[in-house]
Amino acid sequence: MLDIIIRSALTIVGRTERLIEAARRLVDGNDLDEAEVYELDREIERLRDVIFGVDEAVRSLALTVECWPQAPHGHAVEKTLH
Repeated sequence: MLDIIIRSALTIVGRTERLIEAARRLVDGNDLDEAEVYELDREIERLRDVIFGVDEAVRSLALTVECWPQAPHGHAVEKTLH
């Protein structure tokens, strides 16, 4: 289940990065007025900051999940049989 979440989140990150690049090309195309360029540029920067955080979180989760099966072996759980 977590692997599906991780793959989906990374797909979203990739799509968002492509969206940011498309928006940058739109800004560079000079088809917008100054106010529109400013607003779009602000939103691009906000989106870039958010997607950077999401990317880091997802990759951290992926590393945690990869280590998960080894955790019980590395940290023995003492059991008492009654």
